[in-house]
Amino acid sequence: MLRKIAPVLPAINLSETNLFYKNKLKFLTHFYGNYLIVVKDEIEIHYTEAPDKKNFTAGTCCLFDNNVEDLFSKFCSMDMIRPAGNLKNNLVGKKEFIVLDNNGNQLRFCEM
Repeated sequence: MLRKIAPVLPAINLSETNLFYKNKLKFLTHFYGNYLIVVKDEIEIHYTEAPDKKNFTAGTCCLFDNNVEDLFSKFCSMDMIRPAGNLKNNLVGKKEFIVLDNNGNQLRFCEM
């Protein structure tokens, strides 16, 4: 039975990404020099450094939560929501918002 998924996203600089998640988003981080794992509650996001920084392409992952409104408020108070960002209904009618990490990767926080 499948129980968990951990997306692997690209990073321009793993050291800076480590600090972003640790200091700004308050995630627990495990930094192995050439690999980074960030953890919050029951989720993990893994990062590898992009081999071609000139042609870097950011990724996206969806993180699901039972109370997206409270999570949105928390990220707003941490100044992590861009001015144009808002809580909206996605294509399947569930509430979601987006936070960009320091690499431009989209973290889509979605209602379960």
